[in-house]
Amino acid sequence: MIDKTENLKQKNFPEVALNHLIILAKEKQKTADFITNLLDLPDAIPADGPIPNFFLCIQFSNDVMMLIVEAKEHPIGHYAFKVTNDHFERIKNKLKNEKKDFWADPRMQRPFECYEEKSNKGLYVIAPSGHGLEVLTQL
Repeated sequence: MIDKTENLKQKNFPEVALNHLIILAKEKQKTADFITNLLDLPDAIPADGPIPNFFLCIQFSNDVMMLIVEAKEHPIGHYAFKVTNDHFERIKNKLKNEKKDFWADPRMQRPFECYEEKSNKGLYVIAPSGHGLEVLTQL
């Protein structure tokens, strides 16, 4: 991952934080359950909005929300989650114990391995919606 902190400081950009992102999935509950189980998060809850129960909301510790909505067809996305070293090991062991597929690369050519590059270690899984999920931690 590229560290752009110094670049941003030099250019005096305004402070902007991501608040939420919307993910399309064929089965929003199945996708939400997969993500919350993978990352040991609380269950997704229906999000408030103009249409009740339209979104399922996953809340992260940095106040970013992932809103999942059902769609018959959708593009495939990639979502990366940074966790602590201990949490990463728990996730990896859970995947192994539950005999769930994971890979060291997004092309899925190195099954049941983790990658290590620069200062990160990580793995990739595929959510039921087809989205690629990356779990990474610092070495």
